[in-house]
Amino acid sequence: METANHYGNMRFAMFTVFTAISGALIAFPFATDHQIFLQSCTNRYLLSGAGLIFSLLFGLSQYRISQLVIFYQEVAFKSEVLKRPEGHNCWKFLANVTMLSPYMLAGIFWILFALHVVKIS
Repeated sequence: METANHYGNMRFAMFTVFTAISGALIAFPFATDHQIFLQSCTNRYLLSGAGLIFSLLFGLSQYRISQLVIFYQEVAFKSEVLKRPEGHNCWKFLANVTMLSPYMLAGIFWILFALHVVKIS
């Protein structure tokens, strides 16, 4: 259980770091000082690429950490240290989707931003 708690805390810490980086990257195009800079497609693609790469890398890390949390929970259930709650499979799926959705949504934002679907002016 201690290992599962460790990975759960690490998942929260990584999400906090992702939120800070993504917040700064997403705020950048909407600042009036950066409007001229982003009129260049190259600059827009570079910013979109950076945001998409961060979303992908953090999302993959989050997925891996979620799998480790689930693995150690399953070990605890099999060794009967913990009793498996009813509906655990449904809840672990829902937790995975909930934890990964911010990364997927951020990635979608960066793709739409690169394609000029998201307007900044």
